[in-house]
Amino acid sequence: MLTPNLISRQGEIVEVFLRHGWDYMRRLLVGKAPEEPDIPPPAVLRNILTDLGPVYIKFGQLLSTRPDLLPPAYIDALSALQSTVPPVDAVTIQAFLRQQLNPEEVFAAVDYGAIASGSIGQVHRATLKNGQPVALKIQRPGIEVQVRRDMALIRDIAKLVSSTQFGQRYNVVALADEFSSALKAELDFTTEATYTDQLRQNLAKSPWIAPNQLTIPEIIWPLTQPKVLVMQWLDGQPILAASMGRQLVDRNALSQLLFRTFFQQYFIDGFFHADPHPGNIFYLNDGRLALLDCGMMGRLDPRTRATLTEMVLAIIS
Repeated sequence: MLTPNLISRQGEIVEVFLRHGWDYMRRLLVGKAPEEPDIPPPAVLRNILTDLGPVYIKFGQLLSTRPDLLPPAYIDALSALQSTVPPVDAVTIQAFLRQQLNPEEVFAAVDYGAIASGSIGQVHRATLKNGQPVALKIQRPGIEVQVRRDMALIRDIAKLVSSTQFGQRYNVVALADEFSSALKAELDFTTEATYTDQLRQNLAKSPWIAPNQLTIPEIIWPLTQPKVLVMQWLDGQPILAASMGRQLVDRNALSQLLFRTFFQQYFIDGFFHADPHPGNIFYLNDGRLALLDCGMMGRLDPRTRATLTEMVLAIIS
């Protein structure tokens, strides 16, 4: 049963679809859609997801890493979503932070202008009382309610699309359920902090990765809580910005390093960064790479890892 809030949100979503000229979704909701979805052009789909807000932007970001589901033109268009989430204003975020802790007791200074903004939270630069610079990730106010509301609608849409050949081919219901579970886990920053620590410890033990090549930020545990994450500050920029800028970046060396990094995660540890879009891979000023935003992680059991290893060895043979 749809609540008044869900009905209102459904109306907003349909309005956005129609404003961008995508009539398929209106026909789907009233049961008159054709068997195959009429997917909007890449730029239109990106604009629709942007207008629908953080949850849908996050969904678009995940789709941008799935060339098995979408053609290259869509992957390129959705990749732009990695840096288009508008930040919450400074006044609102400062008031929200005060609800979680007393900033004056913890920090010597906080910049309430976001330096990076994501679907679930945004990052600010701060300085601890001891002078240590830290990255302060603050959850977007009201995002929990928005996630529950929008995920209910996404699951309903997935059930409608599941009756089409497209929906059956790609099992969109399972995809929606997986996205929902992952997004809910991201709402607790202590989970992300635990994941970050585990990934950092795993990669630190890798014989293929030197400490001067790659790093994962350290968590400041005494200050971290479900809606506030405090971690080591790392100076750098997203890897694509660095590779297109004036810095001398050895792309071949970076590609090999990233290959070794994810090979370790997939085949050795079975615990891997599940949202590795370019916005979460930083090229640091000291030449190292950094993996950020460990809120969404995946696991592979030993049997699956063994099967993947056999497959790779067969391909090489």
